[in-house]
Amino acid sequence: MTAPNERDKETVPFIDMGLVNAPYADELRMAFERVFASSQFVAGDEVAKFETMLAEYIGVGHAVGLNSGTSALQLALLAADIGPGDEVILPANTFFATAEAVVATGATPVLVDCDPATALIDIGAAEAAVNERTTAIIPVHLYGQPVDMDRISAIAERDSLFVLEDNAQAIGAKWKGRATGSLGDAAAFSFYPGKNLGALG
Repeated sequence: MTAPNERDKETVPFIDMGLVNAPYADELRMAFERVFASSQFVAGDEVAKFETMLAEYIGVGHAVGLNSGTSALQLALLAADIGPGDEVILPANTFFATAEAVVATGATPVLVDCDPATALIDIGAAEAAVNERTTAIIPVHLYGQPVDMDRISAIAERDSLFVLEDNAQAIGAKWKGRATGSLGDAAAFSFYPGKNLGALG
């Protein structure tokens, strides 16, 4: 039997931000010091700069910094007036926050199967799930792979659906030369440390 302290030595950390950020340590410390000195821990100049830079990088008119990707999904749905009585189509293979945001608005998530070759939403299954209560579809770009947004857009246009891109795991990905997160009516991002572009907190 392995002693507890020996077992701890074998544990692989879930996230090792030290390794990833070591080359930027000095720059990050200076950023932390700027924020601490300003006492602007919510909003402020640093967040405004981030919003501007993200919008420019994605190629959209504006971006809004929130506390989490989950809140971004929920607020985008609420802004589109999606709520009780509405159905929102999303892939079964996604982080629970995608469905959680739908439920938080009072709408009903409708999970559809995924393409076994990509693990992305099966667009045929999504199209088959559309009914008179369907008001939105959330394509989830995953593992840096973009969903076929031409097909999603065609379904949305035909059935007057709101398209909310969940881009939490694919910032930097492109579909036919355009950045994911700029292809739907709105998009949500996440910079949780475990994402493909993770932040420190």
